[in-house]
Amino acid sequence: MTKVRIILLAGLLVLVGLSGLAGCRSAHTTSAILYIDEQNYDKAVKVIHEGFEFRDDEPDAFYYLGEAYSHLAEEAVEDDDYDEAFKNYELAYGAYMKADTLDTEGFADKVEKALVYNYNNRVRQAKLDWDEDYFEQAEGHMRLAYAALPDSMSPIKNIARMKMQMSQMDEYIEIREDLLNEALVLLDQVLAKNPEAFELQLNKANVLAALGRNEEAKEIFDTLLAEHGDDTGLLIDIANLAIDDGDYARAGDFYVMVVDLNEADTDATNDADNKAMLVAAGTWYSGPNVGRYEDAITVLDRAADFETIPTDNTMLMRQRTYYQYGKEIKKQAQAETDPARKTELTDQSTELFNRAVEIGVAMTNNFPTTAEGFLYLSLTQFELGDFAAAETNNKTFEELQSAPQ
Repeated sequence: MTKVRIILLAGLLVLVGLSGLAGCRSAHTTSAILYIDEQNYDKAVKVIHEGFEFRDDEPDAFYYLGEAYSHLAEEAVEDDDYDEAFKNYELAYGAYMKADTLDTEGFADKVEKALVYNYNNRVRQAKLDWDEDYFEQAEGHMRLAYAALPDSMSPIKNIARMKMQMSQMDEYIEIREDLLNEALVLLDQVLAKNPEAFELQLNKANVLAALGRNEEAKEIFDTLLAEHGDDTGLLIDIANLAIDDGDYARAGDFYVMVVDLNEADTDATNDADNKAMLVAAGTWYSGPNVGRYEDAITVLDRAADFETIPTDNTMLMRQRTYYQYGKEIKKQAQAETDPARKTELTDQSTELFNRAVEIGVAMTNNFPTTAEGFLYLSLTQFELGDFAAAETNNKTFEELQSAPQ
């Protein structure tokens, strides 16, 4: 992992000769370059600092000081001395930036390449460690990357995301809250420099939600929603928070919004979960605490359109919802005092029951071992006054229920 920056001696002598003529490079800097070529980096640092006693405005001196510190940092990495590596990366950064400040035109490109080189070395190793679940080592290399190039907040952001990942793993369950709080601190550090960063705000909201700080998370989500209402990842995260809060109707609304966006775009790869989200939304809408039966029927029928082969879950949810909605409308009809409205509601409930029977017959034909299909078919037939059929299907339900699993 040692940085290789080969300086050919012949080329070096030419440079020394030219710089001597121009009077640009001091003898101390020239000696430091030779020491770097010999991999004697401590001596290079020492001789450059000695040169600063005579002249402290030579860009070459600061650039090669950065080179020497960079090599020392990588040697420290090889020796597994994190503190020494961190110190030298910081010193290298300071030296490089001083060279750039003294002669931007002459050193900007060289300094940028040197900084990126140091940064990429550490990021590359961090990724390898992260992929292997060596999280402590990965964090160390990412922090070194930040020391090497503090202009980039990506290492801090990635440490936060790594801790978020760790918090979801069984082996870290006992320190889950500590990991999330550490992630939150890191995210705030990055957001202090880039407060409008959408993904980071989203990460913070998810961490807050995971910590049970749902009101704070919801405030961030609502702000992001106003600005990024077409981001499906954001909508799913808001739905997940609603599920945590027990607000299943809100969760269903956001699931439907996601499906709408998925179907409106031209990317077929994001459609795999559309049916499942619609079934979930329909199930929540039809729950007794929500009672949005029309919405439930709409999304469940829509879910069925995704199926080339019927599935028992979708059919059962549709059958149950038509039955429940029919019961609700029948209840309204019984309480209605206006004869015309009463007749209208009674006809509507009958229509819903008939549709439930149609789905129930298809359900029991396609899935003859699913007991609940026979139960809801029986209940619906009873509402329609078809008592013989209701009794037969209830008997089948009871037999399936009592059969060994």
